[in-house]
Amino acid sequence: MEKYAEDREFGPPDKKPHNEGICLFSDSKSCYGDDLESILNEITPKISGYEETIVADPHGEGLDLMRDDPVEAETTILKSSLWLVHHECIIEDGLKDDFRRAINATPPRTHVCILIDAPESEHEEIEEDLDEVTDSQNVFTVKSKPVLRNSIRQYLDMSANPKRGKEEVIEWNNNVCDLIDARS
Repeated sequence: MEKYAEDREFGPPDKKPHNEGICLFSDSKSCYGDDLESILNEITPKISGYEETIVADPHGEGLDLMRDDPVEAETTILKSSLWLVHHECIIEDGLKDDFRRAINATPPRTHVCILIDAPESEHEEIEEDLDEVTDSQNVFTVKSKPVLRNSIRQYLDMSANPKRGKEEVIEWNNNVCDLIDARS
């Protein structure tokens, strides 16, 4: 990842696409019974100019990185602007403090979806357990696959799409580069 110069000219989108990092935190590498690739394949054709401007780069090893070394993991996962985190990764793996620190380190425009994939009768209790982690403006709690699809689609279409928000994409990229440089 490199910092964009303020005067950088971007070539036509089909020649120099924007790589959009997506990090999945899940033991099963899936969301609501579907793998990430399947969900992305459903969504991307509905995004204006997606094939021309964004290359989704799913990284499914986020949970392993957090388990191994949460501090070092931040350097890798900060490069992903969309995080999909299964609630069990935070609660059952005892990574609540690590996720809270990582989420609080994210720059504005990072989109963190915490997936509550459990019976509805358990949602309230799970949300209470997640309360400390979800107090960031970057965090959204998702309770179903349709809501997940909609959340990802809106984020990729409006916030991460260089056709609609080139300045936002550049600002996010440069913020991440500054954060990573500060840790070096």
